[in-house]
This record gives sequence, structure tokens and C-alpha cells, in this order.
Amino acid sequence: MLFSDVLVSQELKQLLINTVRNQRVSHAQLFSAQPGTHALGLAIAYAQYINCSHRTDADACGVCPSCVKYRNLAHPDLYFFFPNALTARVKKDNESASFYQEWREICKETNALFSLDDWSEKLDIANKQPAINTNDISRILEAQIAKPYEAEYKVFIIWMAEKISSKMGEKLLKCLEEPDGKTLFILISENNDQLLPTIISRLQLVKINKPNTEDFVEIVSRKLSCSRDEAIDIASLTDNNLSDALNRKERETTEQHHFGRFVSMMRSAYRIYYFKDPEKVIFPETVALIKELETLGRERQKSFLRYALVLTRKCILSNCNASSLVKSSSEEAAWLANFHPFINIRNGEAVMNALNEAITNVEQNVHAGILFTDLILILGQLIRSGDERLQ
Repeated sequence: MLFSDVLVSQELKQLLINTVRNQRVSHAQLFSAQPGTHALGLAIAYAQYINCSHRTDADACGVCPSCVKYRNLAHPDLYFFFPNALTARVKKDNESASFYQEWREICKETNALFSLDDWSEKLDIANKQPAINTNDISRILEAQIAKPYEAEYKVFIIWMAEKISSKMGEKLLKCLEEPDGKTLFILISENNDQLLPTIISRLQLVKINKPNTEDFVEIVSRKLSCSRDEAIDIASLTDNNLSDALNRKERETTEQHHFGRFVSMMRSAYRIYYFKDPEKVIFPETVALIKELETLGRERQKSFLRYALVLTRKCILSNCNASSLVKSSSEEAAWLANFHPFINIRNGEAVMNALNEAITNVEQNVHAGILFTDLILILGQLIRSGDERLQ
């Protein structure tokens, strides 16, 4: 991948180019990325530039043997590590190398711009939570001490590094402190708080922020061949998330499903505390919803809960006379126009806390049926507490 293919600011590209030109490449770097940014693409382009035989002042040549291998993500001195899990195809001893075929496919399909949800769906890992596991760490330790096959630098790109457990992270420390020869570690993370402080302290930080609205609109209008006004709407709906924007068709389908689930969840919560005989009214619908949520898999469950957080925020903004800040699909807008009074300044913070706690519980493998039943009961109480008519 060339720098010209990467959707980040020219200033950031130039910063990395200068480290190579000035022979100041730090052996261990943390690409701290906001969600939806082209961090993985940037890491690949940086590694390709470093090992290019005929690089220019602006980019790799793209045609030398090293660049050709990088373009196919098949260079022998380029290593990828990423969250993974057991699947129908890989039934034991899973590690990143087990999924290189799927990895190359999704990188080529999306130009290396995709989310963890996209990757989990690609692997079809059902209820399992992907992680960078002990097999991956062992492979890193082995490969790190080997000599490069043909490149100047061995490059280890660790995507979603926050998915390394604390115990496994401790094993990486020596590699990051004393790499063997010309070795480059690039850790990509969207949540630095989940990384060990001792790891962060050994990495040179490179921040990758979402593009500003003007740059975002230019990128989206060019990539999607849409008008400027349409691109501005997409910017508002996606909060300048490039991954969401450029995969908008797939995202819209997912959001439609999430919207239906959110409506069902809130109706169930509402009915629990407003109908005199709830057992006859809500339990069939509620049970069906909970069973559906159980089948999503943990990453999709978290995706749904994050979507619920977004709609909750829209309700709060609508109740604070800030409707101009709320951008929604026509279906969402029509429903929120009637529902938003029930999530307001009285209960909005508590609703968001309940949803965030549910996300944490999903990550801790709490039984989904119990989790969502409890969440609906809590939301019912909170909706009632926010009803001004009952105060």
C-alpha cells in the first residue's frame, strides 16, 4: 500500500516519511487511532516505504520486488497479529497465522479500512470474543529473534493491540525494550486505556485523528461519487467515521436491524411499568427479543448497545433544545419524535450508565439472556423515573 492510498492528513504522512529520511525510525510505535480512521493502512504504507528499494521523498516506488510483495501482503518480513478465535474451520490452536487468507481478503476488499465488528463477521466467530492470544505472543517472540529474510526491517503490525491480555502483554515488554537488529513494532490501538502502562511507556506515540469535516466531505464525495451535501449528511450521521462512511450500505443494513431491536427493547421496558397486567402483554415479545440478542454474538451485541447509546444521546439532545445537533435517518427521526420525552435530563445519564455497564458485562462473558433481561427491567424503571407526569 502506498501513502497515496491512505486516507489521513498529508502532515501525518510527512511526519512518518521524515523519520525514514532522517534515519530516526523508532523501533516500537503506538498508532493511537480514533475509531474509523485509516490506521492499519497507514501502518502498512509506512512499513512498505521503509523497505522499498527505490523510495522517493514522497512515497514508495510501488514496483520493486519488496513493494510487490507488500501489495499482496505476502512479504516474508512482514508479520500481522490481530484478534482471532476458534471458528468452524480452525477448531483448535488458533493464532493470527491461521487466518492470513481471511486477513488478506478483507484488507484488499476494504483497502485496509474496517472495524473489529467487520473482522469478527468475516471470521464468523459467533459468541466468542476475539483476542490476541498466547499462541500469537509465542510466535512474536520466536520471529523477533530471527534474522530478516530479505528486507532491511522486520515489521510486526499488531492490530487492535488492546485485545492483548495483561498477562500476555507482560511477555512483550522485553521485545519492545530490546528488539533484535532492525525490527519495527507498530501497535495499533483504539483504546489505550486497555493497554498496560508499561507497554505504552516503551512506545513512541503517533496520534491518528478522524479527518476534519472539510477533509471528510472531500474524501467521501470522491470515494462514493456523491454530492457535497450528501457527504455532509454522511459526516453528521457517522461522526466523521471513514470506515462507517465508506461501507455505508452494509452499515445501513446493520443499523436498520439495530433500530428495530432498540424499539422493541424500549417498548418492552415501557410496558413493564405502564401496563397493569404486564405478563399478558409484554413477555412473548420480550422473550423473543432476548433470544434474538443472544444469537448475535458478543461483538454484535456490543455493536447494538453502542447504537443504543447513540440513540439515547439523540433523545437527550432533543430534550435540551439541541435538535439541530441531531442527525437521524427518516425512520429514526419519526420514532424519536414521539419517544424522546421519555429519556431526558432526569434519567438520561442513568440510561447511558446502564448501557455502558451492559457493554462491560458482555466483555466479561455474562450470560446474554440474564444480561438483557436485567437491562430491560432497569430501563423500565428509569423510563418511569424520567416521566414528569409521575413526579
